[in-house]
Amino acid sequence: MDYLQIPVGISDFKKIREEEYYYIDKSGLIQELLKSESTEVTLITRPRRFGKTLNMSMLAHFFDVREDSRELFKGLEISRNQDLCAPWLNQWPTLSVSFKDVNGTSFENAFRLLKFVISDLCVEHAYLKDSDKVSEAHKQIFLRLEHQTASLTDIQSSLFVIMKMMRAYYGRPVILLLDEYDVPIAKAG
Repeated sequence: MDYLQIPVGISDFKKIREEEYYYIDKSGLIQELLKSESTEVTLITRPRRFGKTLNMSMLAHFFDVREDSRELFKGLEISRNQDLCAPWLNQWPTLSVSFKDVNGTSFENAFRLLKFVISDLCVEHAYLKDSDKVSEAHKQIFLRLEHQTASLTDIQSSLFVIMKMMRAYYGRPVILLLDEYDVPIAKAG
């Protein structure tokens, strides 16, 4: 009998697939989400420990134009739908962010953690600051975000600015995946 690797505490879709952990195929979720092209916002609410973070990771790897995820999805339900995969699999600029670590005990602590999370996003998308397609004004805000010297206003508009830069760079709308968006609010109360 083969040893079954259970991914306890692992919510990274790529790691689970590449390291051959046991995985229950939920890739059909992608097809369900894409049924209605007119939907601009989808909110997925489920109880804690239901697999939302793993599903967000799966979505990020499916959509992100910077990746080639065909092998990750090979053999999964979604891979049998080539009509859907052709226009969607790794065809879209994707910004994936989790606020799970923005849980400071005070506003100041939470704000510093939020600055760090946003700075990390900027490091991940550092290619944007070298693009001729991106406005200089957005590049200046991006640099402040990256160096964690951003103002409250910069932080409040950070996702908007990064998405505008990505849209200019790729020439396509950006898919935004927000995970644990409620943690800063829950911790503040």
